[in-house]
Amino acid sequence: MTIVLGVDTLCWHMRLESAAITVEQVLQDAASLGAPVVSLNLHHVRERSVFALGELRTYAEGLGLRLLAQGDFVGSPRRGDQPSDGVGRIAAWLERAVILESPTLRLASGFYRAELAAQPELIELERRYMTEVLDAASDRASALGVRLILENHSDFTVDEYERIVDDVGRDRMGVFLDLINPIVTFDDPMRAIERLAPLAQSGHIRDFELRSIQQPDSYHRRGFEVLYRYPGEGVAPVAALIGKLAETVGDRPYDLLIEGLDSSADVDDQVDRLRPAVAHVRGLLGRVAA
Repeated sequence: MTIVLGVDTLCWHMRLESAAITVEQVLQDAASLGAPVVSLNLHHVRERSVFALGELRTYAEGLGLRLLAQGDFVGSPRRGDQPSDGVGRIAAWLERAVILESPTLRLASGFYRAELAAQPELIELERRYMTEVLDAASDRASALGVRLILENHSDFTVDEYERIVDDVGRDRMGVFLDLINPIVTFDDPMRAIERLAPLAQSGHIRDFELRSIQQPDSYHRRGFEVLYRYPGEGVAPVAALIGKLAETVGDRPYDLLIEGLDSSADVDDQVDRLRPAVAHVRGLLGRVAA
């Protein structure tokens, strides 16, 4: 098994946005955690020139780190985006992915399924938009030596993802597999891994906590909320998900990135929480390998 465990700059998102920490300091943190690969969200370096990104890549290499380029939202026809808009965004991110020497460029659609759950015709419109954009952009990416990978981003179902990839061509694009997001779209996560992991060479792992929302007298609850956490901090079946991933991936290389989505601008807790999370996931990977 050759699953390599890394981290995502999204773990430090609010601290990066508030300038409480620099990307260089994030890379130092990653190196201190023994995480040899970092998924770099290009939003976090949006103000840096292409030349400056080359310097950042060199800095990362000096720390023994590989960088994976992570693009942003491709767009949404509901907001007036045309396929040419999405292709243009990808072209700009591709230039940066090349400078970072990233073999892939992760992308995400422009909607969350919960927003359109009662409007299947709009979900289909989003699927057609993504297919057209990726079909138009993939040849340019391949010519640059970069593979476009679309994240299962709490938007499309497993079947819809397979259709997008098949329509564009499995030799022209792939998937960035988030192990938790299938739960958000009410898909079976094991089936999602079984079907989508063969199309992926990297992806996210995180955890979640369930919190009841009680009536004032606590006689019954009015619902519950899902809060994202680091692996080992919640109730997600992380061990089973990682076991299924390892079984499906087999011996081919795969980058598994820990994603943290509950950062605060004034709370410096990323390393303190990531250290046990890294140890937890490494222990699960070691158990699978054994």
